[in-house]
Amino acid sequence: MDIIFNHSLLALNKDLPTPEESIRYAGQLMVNQGICSEAYINEMCNVYKVFGSAIVLDYGIVMPHARPEKGALKTGFSLVTTFNALNFGHKEFDPVKVIIAIAGADADSHIKMIQLIATMIESGIVKFLENENDHHIVMNFIQREMEKSLC
Repeated sequence: MDIIFNHSLLALNKDLPTPEESIRYAGQLMVNQGICSEAYINEMCNVYKVFGSAIVLDYGIVMPHARPEKGALKTGFSLVTTFNALNFGHKEFDPVKVIIAIAGADADSHIKMIQLIATMIESGIVKFLENENDHHIVMNFIQREMEKSLC
């Protein structure tokens, strides 16, 4: 399975004042790369409105996503860090500064994406991103995690 992730899908230290704006920004990065449609962004926002903080996975990290049939065109993800901390409403894991939006072209790909994000969390991506702002170093970290997860 090919997972799309490249320099255009990584954005660091963005000024995004609300959770919904952060979801829309991360989604737009995927739209720009042909990973999902605009409708998918709207559905990610709807998922957040309905399920709230359930998309917060661990301290400081949120994973907006929607069902594949809601506009996922390919399998991939975007990663955005925010300059300001965001409150998604999770009692334990707020505030959030790392947004990883995912799209899976089908159910199996969707599950693989969730597994990849879990691998990155286990590898300490949130702590890593708290201290690292160099685009190339972050890309290298993510590429290593992708290789590890797909083995």
